[in-house]
Amino acid sequence: MKKLFSTVVAVSFAVSSTLLSSFSFASDMIAVCNACSEQQMQNRAIQYAPNGGKVHVIDIHNNKVSAYQTEREEGLVMYWAIPVKESIRAGVTHVRNAKNTIEDLAQGSVNIEHLRPFLGAYSDINTAHTVAKYAPQKAAIKTALSDYFTGNIAGAITSASVSLGTAIVNQALTVNLAVNVHFPSDGTTYAFMFKGIIKNLNGDVSVMFEPIIDSGRDKGIRLHESHNYTGYRARGASDALQRILNHMLASGVAVTLNGNPLPTGTVTITDVVCSNEPGKGCNATE
Repeated sequence: MKKLFSTVVAVSFAVSSTLLSSFSFASDMIAVCNACSEQQMQNRAIQYAPNGGKVHVIDIHNNKVSAYQTEREEGLVMYWAIPVKESIRAGVTHVRNAKNTIEDLAQGSVNIEHLRPFLGAYSDINTAHTVAKYAPQKAAIKTALSDYFTGNIAGAITSASVSLGTAIVNQALTVNLAVNVHFPSDGTTYAFMFKGIIKNLNGDVSVMFEPIIDSGRDKGIRLHESHNYTGYRARGASDALQRILNHMLASGVAVTLNGNPLPTGTVTITDVVCSNEPGKGCNATE
């Protein structure tokens, strides 16, 4: 005799705006419900099997998984708890372990020296000033981050993808993580956002990142993304501004100090203002 997990309920089947995803695992379905209460997990199961079926609902945030059988009778839906498949439980554990590893590896920042073995032809990158201006350097670091993180979590992610499916792993692996790549030579940083995982035709998985445009910083000062610095303004630490001026000069930008030719050597600077007209250059103020 079937035992009802709860009383019979009538359900509205409008899909919630919260995170929904499903994956067919043999005769079962898997739904993601991160940071959900027990009642929300039950409701999610009904949403995914309104006409009857078996649904595993996973919550990586709370590190739990529940399974339900649903049946429809006379316009109403009944549901009750069923045993969780061990393969699915193991998949959830793998995702959780991968999430923890990503967060532990990053800790908000990755030293460029950790990525240098993966940079290939761009192994000489040593400042966020050039990363901000050059798309190939952004692409090189993006690939290096992927290789660095994938090498540490590939086993867990591959196992999770087999158990749960890549789409479910991507939905469950809700790592809202911006990684600051740190350049110790001058203290600059440039940020990249974790975007999820992909699985190629050979079954190999990779962790994906994307650069966050305008995220380059030198002592809190935003670094410009263009070679011509048109309309750029900066105020802050004098040594950081001096580095910005040096990169302006290296890009061929005309730079003045208080309206006069820029002297050689180091000067104390309080701000830099660039013309809104291309080619008009920039002026630094002492």
